[in-house]
Amino acid sequence: MILVTAGCSAQANNDSVATTSVAPSSTAAIAASTTSVVDATPTTVAATTTAGSAAKTSFTLTSPDMVSGGAMPVAFTCDGQSQSPSLSWTNGPTGTVGYAIVMHHIPGPGDTHWYWVVYNIPVTTTKVAAGASSPGTLGTNSVNSQAAYAPPCSKGPGVKTYTLTVYALSAAPSFTSGTKVTRDVLLAAISNITLASSSIDVTYDRS
Repeated sequence: MILVTAGCSAQANNDSVATTSVAPSSTAAIAASTTSVVDATPTTVAATTTAGSAAKTSFTLTSPDMVSGGAMPVAFTCDGQSQSPSLSWTNGPTGTVGYAIVMHHIPGPGDTHWYWVVYNIPVTTTKVAAGASSPGTLGTNSVNSQAAYAPPCSKGPGVKTYTLTVYALSAAPSFTSGTKVTRDVLLAAISNITLASSSIDVTYDRS
């Protein structure tokens, strides 16, 4: 008697940084598992297409002047030159037509402050120099409601954490005429067109 056995196995690749995510699209079903790593190590997220073939897509945000988990240079705050931060990111996944940037801080439960909102960033743009003019269309900040970068200027004691996020988008966000584009408004507009996002957390202590 001949005994024939058959089996299959699959192993998920869990090497991605917690602050990077990939969202499902109409042509891809994405499965991502993340493990917290506080460094600037490039992130790889496994993606499986509807045809069943596997591909790997990397989308990572970094900065030449700061690292995730490190301190924000004083030049980017109200104690320095009030410059917008320097950022760099890898090319977005297949289908990316543009990018958006948000910088925010959560001082407490249910409270969010945002300092920088940019959208309509061309797909050919993958870096922003410190203090450079906006690479896209500016949304408003929560400090003075102006369409501009507002440097962190917290009057409260202690170390504050600020999160910078870049979003790879499959389409340009759409707003009705006269819409004041806040952080929440932008996030709602891109919720169904975000292919991937990557973030870095930096800290600042005015004391």
